[in-house]
Amino acid sequence: MSGAGLLVAVVGPSGVGKDTLLAALAQARPDIVVARRIITRPADAGGEDHFAVSDALFDAQLAMGRYAFHWGAHGLHYAIPASIDADLSAGKVVVFNGSRKALAGIRATYPRLLVLMITAPAAVLAARLRTRGRETAREIAARLKRAELAAPEGAHVIVNDTTPQAAVAQMIAAITRAMECA
Repeated sequence: MSGAGLLVAVVGPSGVGKDTLLAALAQARPDIVVARRIITRPADAGGEDHFAVSDALFDAQLAMGRYAFHWGAHGLHYAIPASIDADLSAGKVVVFNGSRKALAGIRATYPRLLVLMITAPAAVLAARLRTRGRETAREIAARLKRAELAAPEGAHVIVNDTTPQAAVAQMIAAITRAMECA
């Protein structure tokens, strides 16, 4: 799918503040569509605001073509609704919380994909992960190890180590540059 709009994947390790930044971006730029993920995780599990579905419903919706794309991570299934295609065709910017591992497959369908890699120092990540209280010490250590992975090729790196507003300003600048290059 390609249209006049721009699809933006926000990726980065757990605890880097992706959900906080997406909420701040939506507030700063209401013209940008922040796609809400469909996840096979209970709605009350904490974390981002998402559409919670069972594995069976996820599979049924996948078979009906309701997802623009999907991926698996951490024993869960994630998807972005196919409704983003109408937004992209209308020339809108659509931003979603994605996975580094899923980018190649997404880019095959959406070649005009901007990747924003959110980073923060390891000490900041560790503190955020401990504060949210969803992972054990062993799980936090594993997430910090994964955080050391290099940014995907062509990604714009956004450092989120001060205020959300500073990181959102970097995000908006990268999106603006990408739209101007269209």
